Amino acid sequence: MKFNRSDLKFGNPIEQPSQELVKNTLGLHNASLEDALKYGGDLTRAAIGSMDLQMTKKNIIVDTKIHMLIPGMCPAIPGWHTDGVPRGSSLDPTAKLAPNIQAQEEMDSPIFHLLVTGEACLTQFLEQRNVELEVPEVPDSKLYKMVSKQVNDRVNSGELSYFEAPSCTPVMWDWWEIHTGVAAKAHEWRFLIRVTESDIQEPKTDLREIIRTQQQGYMPMEFGW
Repeated sequence: MKFNRSDLKFGNPIEQPSQELVKNTLGLHNASLEDALKYGGDLTRAAIGSMDLQMTKKNIIVDTKIHMLIPGMCPAIPGWHTDGVPRGSSLDPTAKLAPNIQAQEEMDSPIFHLLVTGEACLTQFLEQRNVELEVPEVPDSKLYKMVSKQVNDRVNSGELSYFEAPSCTPVMWDWWEIHTGVAAKAHEWRFLIRVTESDIQEPKTDLREIIRTQQQGYMPMEFGW
């Protein structure tokens, strides 16, 4: 299957926020654009304002995460993957079911926008376009394990190369774009926002579910405090 079918689009950067501003920004989970602008705070509003929202889909969903990073901590599950893959028979990307990437060939892609602050933990993308990878013939939870291993093997051999998304700069892509979270290189408060324009996914409406009260991080089991 072919990945990285389109070019990434980069917008105009926002000013690097202070650590104090990042620390005091609310996290949001599947918020509507209206709720994100209302409750997300100055940093969230600035980030959304820098994005080239297409306004061509039924819904706009906003997610933000704020992490107090320490070296070696990963604020997202690491591994090369794509966003928004349809899952199960409902094709709902939020369902806890096997990814059905084959269904994407007959569907319109959501539009994703990402912005990450700081310098310690920036999302990585592949340089190359039209990357061919093997995927399961039927929906299988092993999809991204397969994808990540193939990409890592080809990166290690020098066939593929990657780059870090520029800090505080909006990046726009579709659901064929391979990317990965990484472990933090330094102590830092980090803000990440992803805005999804989708005909499939819908925003949440209950503020008790929208306002994030917890942030999750991942690290090796042998990590010591």
